[in-house]
Amino acid sequence: MHVFRSSIIDEEINLVWNAVRNFDSVVQWNPGIVSAKLETGSPTGCGAIRKLVTGDGAIFRETLVAHSDVEYLYSYDILISPLPIINYISTHRFYPITHTRQTLSVWEGRFSCDPEHTHEMKKTIGDAIYINGMIGLNNFLKESKND
Repeated sequence: MHVFRSSIIDEEINLVWNAVRNFDSVVQWNPGIVSAKLETGSPTGCGAIRKLVTGDGAIFRETLVAHSDVEYLYSYDILISPLPIINYISTHRFYPITHTRQTLSVWEGRFSCDPEHTHEMKKTIGDAIYINGMIGLNNFLKESKND
């Protein structure tokens, strides 16, 4: 299954990338995450493992599998989660919108799940995780600019 979402972030790409490039910085900008801690590795090093805790207490363990300051992207897989999915890999990528000095955020994932969970997982991952995360990132950057 492939889930794809995109959003316009109202800030130029270097500021966006500085906010998201560290694998454990997700707690700063994603409202669904209350804790993000590296268990191994460095914040931009492939192979780093992070442990996330969500607002409802769910625990995710994820591995950073790709990271590029040149291409403005990172990819990760899920080792442990409460979601009924397997073989999950996701990429969050950013593109400059040069005309308006904004950034296009593209977040997509591929995974497998039983057919009875397909609709629910498309909604959970696409909307609750990806869209809400991108809205949170946009809000974080706006608030940071006003500080």
